[in-house]
Amino acid sequence: MARIRRQVAVIGMVGWLVAACVTAGPADPSSRGAPTASAAPAATATTAPSGSPTAADARIADLEYLVDRLVAIHPNPFLDEGETAFMARVERIAERAASLTDTGFLVAVMDLMGHRDRDGHSGAWAFAQPDALLSAWPLWLWDFPDGLRVVAARTPYADLVGGRVTKVGHAAVADARTAVEPLVPRDNRSSLRANLPTYLVLPGVLEELGVLATGDPGLTIELADGSTREVTPDALPIEAYRDWVFGLYGGPYPTGLPPDPDGPPHLRHRDLEFWDETLVDPAAVYVGYNGVQSANREGRTITDLATTLLATAESRPALPVVIDLRNNPGGDNNTFGSLRSAVETIARGYPGRVSLIAGRSTFSAAGNFVTDLLVGPAKDGIRLVGEAPGGGLDIYGDVKVVTLPASGIVVLVSARYHERAPGDDRLEIAPDVPAEVTWPDYVAGRDPVLAAAVAR
Repeated sequence: MARIRRQVAVIGMVGWLVAACVTAGPADPSSRGAPTASAAPAATATTAPSGSPTAADARIADLEYLVDRLVAIHPNPFLDEGETAFMARVERIAERAASLTDTGFLVAVMDLMGHRDRDGHSGAWAFAQPDALLSAWPLWLWDFPDGLRVVAARTPYADLVGGRVTKVGHAAVADARTAVEPLVPRDNRSSLRANLPTYLVLPGVLEELGVLATGDPGLTIELADGSTREVTPDALPIEAYRDWVFGLYGGPYPTGLPPDPDGPPHLRHRDLEFWDETLVDPAAVYVGYNGVQSANREGRTITDLATTLLATAESRPALPVVIDLRNNPGGDNNTFGSLRSAVETIARGYPGRVSLIAGRSTFSAAGNFVTDLLVGPAKDGIRLVGEAPGGGLDIYGDVKVVTLPASGIVVLVSARYHERAPGDDRLEIAPDVPAEVTWPDYVAGRDPVLAAAVAR
C-alpha cells in the first residue's frame, strides 16, 4: 500500500512532464538513429557466502532493469553518446556496486541519466525520489544575473531570503555547479540553468560529490546588509520539500519566481493556465500563457482566448501584443492550435507587433509552441524576448515512470521524439531581444523583460 501511495505521488508530481508534448502521431524509433542494445552490464555480480544476493547483486540487477526499460521505451536510448559509451558507463557503475552507499548509487544513476541534450524530460529527477533516498535543505534558490539568491525559505530561515549564495559546502559556487551539472536533466543550457539550483540544496548528493564534508557549513550566504552567514539547515525529506515548494509556487511544477498578486503581470494569476488583460502601464495586449491545456481552471477554453485575442488586437491596433510563456512548463501540444493561428494572423497583419516572452522555464509543449511560431510562416513578424526557452526545438518527451526494483530509485524516460524544426540542429532558440529580471528588479517589482517586449 505504501509503495502504491508513493507511486501515485510521483506520478502526480511529474504530471506536467508525463502530459507534456503529446502528439497524435506515432513515435519514430528511427529518429536520430536509434540503435539496438545489449541490456546488461558486463560486470559479474557476486553473492554472499550463504548464496543470498548481495547489495551489489541488487544494484547490478537495477542497472540491467534500467537499461532494459530505457531500450524498450526511449526512441533513441543512447542519443548522440552511442551505445558503446553509454554501456561503458553502466559497467563502471556495476564495478563499484559493492562499495557505493545508497546515496552514492542514486548519484551514479543521476549521472548516468543526466546531461542528455534534447532529453530534458528523462532522468533520475531529484523531485521524483522517495523520502528514503533523498532530503533537501528548506531553501529555494533562483539564478539571477548576479548569482544564486534565496527566494524562499522555511521558518526559521526566513531571514535568508534575498541572500546571495557564495559557497556550497567548502566549494565556490562555480565549482559546486560544475560538480552537480552532470546529474541535471536538460534540453539545453537554458533548462540546465532552471533545474540546477535544486541540486545545490541536496546534502546527501553534495557529500557524495565531495562538495560537502564533515564540519563544513552547508551554505555560505551574503545577506542584504553585507554580512555573511554560514548555515546548515535541518534537511526536509524530499517529499515534504516537494510539497512545500509546490504549495509555495501555486502549481504542480516550480518553474520560476514565486507568485505575487500585486507584482508584475508575469507573477500574477499563476494558478491559471492562461489569462489575458489589456495593460495600461506598459500599454499592451497581454496574454499570460502558463500551461498548455485546452481549458483553464475557470473553464475558459483556449479557443475562447484566441478569439478574444484577435478581437482585442483588431480593436487596439496601436498596442503591442505580448504572449508571456515564462511560467509555462508545458502540457498537451495538441491544444494550442487556435492560439498559434491567432498569433500568426496578428503577426502577418502587423509585422513586429507580436512578442513572445520566453525563459528557462518555458519547457516541453510550451517550447513546441515557441518553436512552431518561430519556424512557421509568420516567423518574420514575431520577436522572441527574454531568455532562450528551456525547451529545445526538437526534443524527446512524453515520459514513462520507471522505478528500479531493489533501490526504489525513480527514473523518468522519454517515450517520443518531437521533431518541430526538421534539419535545424540548434539546441535552443536565442532571443531576438535578450533580457531578464535582475535581483534589484525583482525587489523593486520591475519587469525589464516586459518593458523590452513592448518597446518599438
